[in-house]
Amino acid sequence: MGWVNSKSDWDQFIGLLSPTPGERILDVGAGRGTVAGRIIDEWNMISIYAVDPDEERVARMRRDFPKVNASVAAAERLPFPDAHFDKVYTTMALHHYADLDVALSEIGRVLKQGGAFVVLEVDPRSAKGMLFRFFGRLTGEHMNMMTEEELNARLGPSALFKKVRSIRQGSGYLVQLTRA
Repeated sequence: MGWVNSKSDWDQFIGLLSPTPGERILDVGAGRGTVAGRIIDEWNMISIYAVDPDEERVARMRRDFPKVNASVAAAERLPFPDAHFDKVYTTMALHHYADLDVALSEIGRVLKQGGAFVVLEVDPRSAKGMLFRFFGRLTGEHMNMMTEEELNARLGPSALFKKVRSIRQGSGYLVQLTRA
């Protein structure tokens, strides 16, 4: 979890997510499942689900974090029923989504009305953001990096989410949204 540079970073993320006993929470673009695993270890009275499009990462997630309900899936095609989750989050993955509008629509579909959607993303203007873009171009990886202001502008017309709060965090930003 390279984005967690301190206990304060983690506390800010968890403060916006606010896991509560009995909730179903989804991690979209979970990678190896480190964040989902840490959440389920600290708040074991929740159900945590995690999706990632890479089969090897999901296999590793299942092995390393057996309490996490891990599935192979892209953000644009979530294999869950409508309004299934109380909360959804994505950490350092939004810039990898192939089609951001479709992915946001899918997240809105699986999130209950009034549910929280927490985004942690790298700011493309930061040194880390520039490094991400450089390596992305080098490897030919799709990266749709955007500033917090660009994300807010993108979400504005959708009417799916309402911004609640945002926090600058080192080379990135945290945004808490609510499903309208």
